Amino acid sequence: MITFPTKEFESFLQDMMKLNPFDSVVILKRHNGREFTVEMINSNASVLSPVPYVKGMDASVFFQWIDWEDLLQMLQYPKEEIESISISRNKQLSIYIQPITIFTEQYIALIIKEISNETTTFSQLTFQNENTGLLNKRALNIKWHEHYQNYKDSCNISLLLVDLDRFKKYNESLGKHKADEMIKQISERFNQVRSEFCELYHYSGDEFVFLVRHTLREEVELVVNKIFELLKEPFLIDVHEYFVTCSIGISTISANGVRDLETLLRQAEQALFYVKKHGRAHFRFYREEMSHTFQNEVLMEAHLRRAIDLNELSLHLQPQIDFDTYEIDSFEALIRWNNPKFGFVPPSQFIPIAESSGQIIQIGEWVLEQVCKYQQEWKAKGYRPVRIAVNISPKQFKQEDFAEKVKRVILKYNVEPKYIELEITESSMVNVDETESILKNLKALGVFVSVDDFGTGYSSLSYLKKYPIDIIKIDQSFIADLNKDDKNEAIVKAIIALSQNLEMDVIAEGVEEISQENFLKLHHCKKGQGYLYNKPLPVDEIVEKYLIK
Repeated sequence: MITFPTKEFESFLQDMMKLNPFDSVVILKRHNGREFTVEMINSNASVLSPVPYVKGMDASVFFQWIDWEDLLQMLQYPKEEIESISISRNKQLSIYIQPITIFTEQYIALIIKEISNETTTFSQLTFQNENTGLLNKRALNIKWHEHYQNYKDSCNISLLLVDLDRFKKYNESLGKHKADEMIKQISERFNQVRSEFCELYHYSGDEFVFLVRHTLREEVELVVNKIFELLKEPFLIDVHEYFVTCSIGISTISANGVRDLETLLRQAEQALFYVKKHGRAHFRFYREEMSHTFQNEVLMEAHLRRAIDLNELSLHLQPQIDFDTYEIDSFEALIRWNNPKFGFVPPSQFIPIAESSGQIIQIGEWVLEQVCKYQQEWKAKGYRPVRIAVNISPKQFKQEDFAEKVKRVILKYNVEPKYIELEITESSMVNVDETESILKNLKALGVFVSVDDFGTGYSSLSYLKKYPIDIIKIDQSFIADLNKDDKNEAIVKAIIALSQNLEMDVIAEGVEEISQENFLKLHHCKKGQGYLYNKPLPVDEIVEKYLIK
């Protein structure tokens, strides 16, 4: 045991740290037989624990990654010789324990070294991403705590949160192994941005963090432009070329600002959220108003998750008029949301949230079930039969068992399939073989299939011939400019003529003026839908106005 006067103790500990640059040094203070606190560590020791070091923290918390009882036994009965403790099948720690007494207080110095049968060091496993070799999220936390939290200089610090756009599609199409290879290639390019003033971290699967020390905002923009420039060239995977874009959210702490990493990350996330919402593949610096948008949308998503259970969703139906008979025998089902906090939320606001969060599948299934339930109820009451069109999202359509789900709900409510229409968007039908298989299964059930918003997505004349489609719906953007734009008129006439030749019906959306109706009737469009005939109405009003004989 070593005994020191108080004034020499601090100096002794500092010297111990310097004499052990390659070992981990931890200084503990004994409070009673089984209680110890951590009073000092060197930078090597900071990598040991999964929790950040705080002076005076409970030693059992700091050493939670090993068997605390084994270490406690060593601390209570130190041998003042090198001992060892296992932390895994192939890994041990050698520990030298040196008790130190200052008057009545007892301290223990632990000098720790790793003994491993493997070539990968504990530090690498802890602080480097296994795939890319870049420093990881934990390394960022430690580096910030050690170097930036309290360190003051004349530079500002900007955190760039870089998210690879829609990278999930590469995971799904290439498989995890090849997607990891692409991530590795991307990280190698990003490495070229690193400098004395720019650090790089692999924050999570498809997210990277750059820490940039700078005096001018333009210096940050130079880094951003370099990142975008590095992604312009394609990535080669199995002789195929793939292009990747990224979105970047940026937050900044001034030279004299409070250096809180959590706040910096949160602000960068909010800026990134703004970028993704406004088209992706660009960057934005954080502004205070972004936090309000972010919080509202996050809160709205949380409320939307419970909207079905709390009975906040409802259906409105919009009639479709037959131009030949001027009768109405079909409707489109449109969802509405009335929330106690947000009031009536327009579909244009909550549907994108449902899409991005995956809730659109559950909501779409709810709509289909409600429509089938209404059909069963109307039949029992003797109302005249009508066809109801239900919008199907791309995510819902691409489910492996989608056709089977439709079949189950139709059978559950004993609905005649010919009174159900499924509206599929063009973007759902990019994969030809997959789409053809799903549509054939749906047609085997006897339901109608329509293509919604035709002309706005991945339009291809070949799929109209190949797929079993019954109805084409012309997007309202084309209808709005009829009698105003010759090109629009030519497009609408071509769609109608093509559909007729392929024996498909045509429904024009967004008909609001009599002149538009006259044009559509002149060119033999089958049906029209829009405010000229009626707005979407609650189900009860539709029943009263259109269904009761």
